[in-house]
Amino acid sequence: MSESAGSDLSLVLPHLGAGGAQKVAVLAAEHFQQAGYRVELITLLPDQEVLHVLPLGVDHIDLGASLHQAMAKQCRWRRVLHRWSARVCLSLAGPSFFGSSTPRVGSDWIQRWMLWCCRGIVGPRADVLTGHWRQHPPRRVLSFLSKTNLAACLALWSEEAYLVVSERNDLRRDVLPAEWRALRPLLFQRADVVTANAQGTLDSLRAVASSQRLMLLPNPLPRVAERPSNVAQNTGFLTIARAVHQKGLDRLIEAFARLSDGSESKNSWSLTLVGDGPERIGLEALAERCGVRHRIRFLGHCRDVRAELAAAAVFVLPSRKEGMPNALLEAMAAGLAVIVNDASPGPLEFVTHDQNGLVVPHHDAAALARAMLRLQNDPQLRTRLGLAAQERLKTQDWPVLEPIWKAALAL
Repeated sequence: MSESAGSDLSLVLPHLGAGGAQKVAVLAAEHFQQAGYRVELITLLPDQEVLHVLPLGVDHIDLGASLHQAMAKQCRWRRVLHRWSARVCLSLAGPSFFGSSTPRVGSDWIQRWMLWCCRGIVGPRADVLTGHWRQHPPRRVLSFLSKTNLAACLALWSEEAYLVVSERNDLRRDVLPAEWRALRPLLFQRADVVTANAQGTLDSLRAVASSQRLMLLPNPLPRVAERPSNVAQNTGFLTIARAVHQKGLDRLIEAFARLSDGSESKNSWSLTLVGDGPERIGLEALAERCGVRHRIRFLGHCRDVRAELAAAAVFVLPSRKEGMPNALLEAMAAGLAVIVNDASPGPLEFVTHDQNGLVVPHHDAAALARAMLRLQNDPQLRTRLGLAAQERLKTQDWPVLEPIWKAALAL
């Protein structure tokens, strides 16, 4: 990319480490670059390992060092004072002031005050994005994940680029700090389109954006396998998830331990956990206490999970909350029988109980164990559910989704 040229599509993420949003961004970057568009991938956080293979021809703009320098140059106490002052202002104004989807800007000073509050909370992330985009103006921007979305909105507040933001989790179960949540309705006024990858998440966005700007933007898959499912012959349970509390891997280990009643047949299957994170050591300790550590494979992060998907028989998603996890879609596309719970609406948009997977109540390790045992003992059921899952996932191929993505991105 030349010094002054901008991109046709700028994709913005906090990092390119583990995560479904990261995988979707890389797939989108590759697809649109191959279609002839100039594409850049921007990451913001410093000192983050890149765990994805980047497509040839796609520029990776790592602004982590710039963000670190910007924070180092800024007086720490001045930044803290700004942030806390903004929090106080937001608290005094109340949620109704920022909570309307219609701008409540009555004068220039009110607008300046609101943007001052935004900069106090969002911080230098927006500044480094603004600096990059003013040097290389993009035609359109797609940002992923909540804090990055707010930073992109603030960075482009006075700029002309077409902006699409992508939320990945149901806002009704939002874990963002209160001050970030308060700014979302205001800053989302800058977005031309507000998207979600699941209908439940999209419904939750109606509280912060006008319905005219909301759009469902499904996760793409590179292709759905056409081969017959092997799940009747395969053995073993599989999950692909970060080792964090949200993913519910502790519940999965507890359910897996319930399968063992001393019989050799029920002890023959293993559980493979693909993914890494801060809870991995604790999960290994839990498996040891449950007496099943020797039957669980902790693989850590894998760039390519195709071999694990091809070897497994059942994919289990025990998450406490989800948007629309790519790992589930990939497992269904590979023809695996899947088990999900009813904690979040996203997975239930693809998995119908006893038709193309099994659905169990959340917070119920015994129900999860029964579903796992049922699939372990019934290869015909695994085959039927796996083939039905493959058929359902054909709607996620790029030829089907490309018109939707082009419409959202104004391509």
